[in-house]
Amino acid sequence: MPEIAIQRKDIKEFYNRIYEKGDIRDNVRLYRWVVKLINPKAGYKLFDVGSGVGCLLYEASRRGVKAVGMDISFKALLKARENFSDIRVFTGDGEKIPLKDNSLDYVVSLGSVEHFPIPENGMQEIARILKKNGRVALLLPNSFYLGDIFKVLFKGKKQEQWQVQEKLLSKEEWRILIEENGLKVEKIYGYNKYPELFQKGTLKMKSFRKFIRTFLVKYLCPLNLSWEFLYICKKPVFK
Repeated sequence: MPEIAIQRKDIKEFYNRIYEKGDIRDNVRLYRWVVKLINPKAGYKLFDVGSGVGCLLYEASRRGVKAVGMDISFKALLKARENFSDIRVFTGDGEKIPLKDNSLDYVVSLGSVEHFPIPENGMQEIARILKKNGRVALLLPNSFYLGDIFKVLFKGKKQEQWQVQEKLLSKEEWRILIEENGLKVEKIYGYNKYPELFQKGTLKMKSFRKFIRTFLVKYLCPLNLSWEFLYICKKPVFK
């Protein structure tokens, strides 16, 4: 399908431009939280689909896990190697992962699958490369985020999507899609951004009003209205 091929090319170019200027990363506490939840064992294999600048790979490697990452952007991988010299990363397409069937103990994808031209293909690929009873962590965006609802309520418009492509679904819609494509959801967590009072690496304060708003959403937001959902999954034995 030519339109998909063009779209993939556009996606790659978009993220190369982003990583040329800076990077995309979350608070380090997110990566530590995810690693803690899937609890990978030392010496076992973990694969990060859409590994970006390598933050999760680094946190997993600290536990003695054999962690490898893949990203569509070679610029991201250059940044990853600059940040963490010992991590293993390569470029690739999340809908066509160049790894063997049933070869990995853990697979993680944080904020990546929703940007694939066909997210279902990415989920099927994750299920394919995962060993039976292997564990998966998928972080996916909510189409009914509380912050967006308030923006519509008070400003009459929703948050504009700044990334080149993004699929948004509700908690249950994502669960159904995941389970239709080879994985079994075991647990769903809500994730909202960590409140940060100071700009990264400085003592310069951010907006105090935004800090309070982020704090309230982080700790009071209902699960179904979370910014994103973290799905902890397994590959069923019969797959």
